[in-house]
Amino acid sequence: MKKYILATLLYFANQLIFSQISSNIDTSKKATIEIHLTNSLKKPLTKEEVIISSDNSKLNYKLITDAKGNASVIVKTGYNYIVKLKTIGDTTTYGNIEIPAITSRQTYSSPFVLDMIYEPAKDYTFHNLEFDVAKAIIKPSSFKELDLVVEYLARKSDVSIEITGHTDNVGDDNSNKILSKQRADAVKKYLAKKGIAETRVQTMGLGATHPIADNATLEGRQQNRRTEIKFLEK
Repeated sequence: MKKYILATLLYFANQLIFSQISSNIDTSKKATIEIHLTNSLKKPLTKEEVIISSDNSKLNYKLITDAKGNASVIVKTGYNYIVKLKTIGDTTTYGNIEIPAITSRQTYSSPFVLDMIYEPAKDYTFHNLEFDVAKAIIKPSSFKELDLVVEYLARKSDVSIEITGHTDNVGDDNSNKILSKQRADAVKKYLAKKGIAETRVQTMGLGATHPIADNATLEGRQQNRRTEIKFLEK
C-alpha cells in the first residue's frame, strides 16, 4: 500500500480539578480521549479504525469513526497510550497520549483531544496473494490477506473496488490477459463468499501490458505477477 501523507496535531483540552483534601493516587480514575480524523482538505473520514493501547499493552481499545470523523473512549488514568490507525495490511502509529495519574480528589473535566490527518490510499497491491502456476486457483496461504480486505470492505460499505490482474511476459499475450482476468475474478469470488456484494467489485485483466519491473529478470517477473485493488468511493 502506498504510504499515507501523515500529519498530526495533539493538544490537550482538559482542566484538572484539584482538591487538597487528599493526595492519594486513585488508579480507578478515568479520562476521555477524543479522536477527530480528516484528510488534508478537512473532510471527515468515516468508518476508519483507530486503535488506542497502553504502552504495556494491558489496555486496548478499538474505535470506529462516525460520519463526522469522530470517536471517543473512556480510559484509565496513569497510563501512556499509543494511538494507531489500522488499514488493509498496515497499521500506522500516530503518536502517544500520556494521561497522568490523579488523586482521589481530582478529576479531568475536559477530554484529551487528538486531531489526526491522513490521506487514504487510492489503491492497494497484494503482498502475499499467490495462485497455482498458470492457474486462477488461490493458494490457502493467501486467505489471511484476503480476509483483511473483506474486513475493510465490510466496515467501509460506501467503498467499491476494481481488481486488476497482471502477469509477466512469459507466454502468449492473449493467454496472459485471460489468466490475469481469471485471477481477478477468483479474488472477486472469494470476497463474495465472505459476504461482499458482487455489485461492489469490478474486475479487469491486463496481462503483461503494464509491467512495473524488468521482465528480463526472475525478480522483475515476480513483481509483475501481481493483483491490485483500486478503491472507488461513491
